[in-house]
Amino acid sequence: MTASTDDDLYRQGSQYRLWSFTAAELSSIREKVNAHAIAKIKREHASQGLDDQPVEFLSVEEEQDLVLYYCGKVQDMAGVFKLPSHVKATAISYLKRFYLRYSVMEYHPKNILHTCLFLAAKAENHFISIENFTQLLAKVTPESILELEFTVAQALSFTLMVHHAFNPIHGYFLDIQSVFPSRIDEIGVAHDAARRFANDSLFSDVAFMFTPPQIALAALAMANDALIKDYLEVKFGRQSGLLEQLNTVIRNVRTYIEERARELSKERVVAIDKKLYFVSNPGKLRKRKADDDASAVNGDTKKVMTQKVADDLISES
Repeated sequence: MTASTDDDLYRQGSQYRLWSFTAAELSSIREKVNAHAIAKIKREHASQGLDDQPVEFLSVEEEQDLVLYYCGKVQDMAGVFKLPSHVKATAISYLKRFYLRYSVMEYHPKNILHTCLFLAAKAENHFISIENFTQLLAKVTPESILELEFTVAQALSFTLMVHHAFNPIHGYFLDIQSVFPSRIDEIGVAHDAARRFANDSLFSDVAFMFTPPQIALAALAMANDALIKDYLEVKFGRQSGLLEQLNTVIRNVRTYIEERARELSKERVVAIDKKLYFVSNPGKLRKRKADDDASAVNGDTKKVMTQKVADDLISES
């Protein structure tokens, strides 16, 4: 098994054709999606006579942080349903791909994530009936999931099969054992750790920029760098140009994974959701300003918008 062989196969598929980008291309796509949504919402506000409200729109970075937060929610929900890793990974991929087509200002992630997980379970042959699925979810109905199913599938260009790094990790695991049969315990530990790093990679952009075998190799190197260096030298030779290319890929993948390996604070998410709340409800902004003005006149220091309202995004998901 070699990375180049698997890469060649992967590059022939729709996932590579439709969902592979450079970092610059990803940034450009997200900026365009953000700008399009802002222009669209401004038109909607104007048609409702609400264009006089000083709405603060979300930035590209804020949108990405909110999507990342809800990727974590998908992972939590997958655990509740005891879904296998590949179903969870597919659902997270769906959510991230959806927001290369739409802005969170158009579709709130808390409404999209349930449909992504339900659709992923079907696509990965781990079907759950809509009744059983919604039974464990508060304030979620079968209709709220199904009415978004076509929208999500269309945003995904109906490419529901997703390739992940988990299978290539297992392939490398078997091949490394054949190369170093005396190091089987070490290889087993590296395999398990690599799966955890592959899971971490779901919260980064590496799936858009690298192939599953490349991500798998990087995850194994993160788990046991010395083992993978030995393995690659046996497979390709120390002076191989391909070896240097693979080492460069490993470094790049590792950097992207580690950059995103940070926890988003609840305060950060709540602050973003406050902005999103008023983007979606500009009339509420007008009311809040009027209430604030009245409170100032009366000397009332009570907050108009309570933390509970600000926490709706978190508590309802």
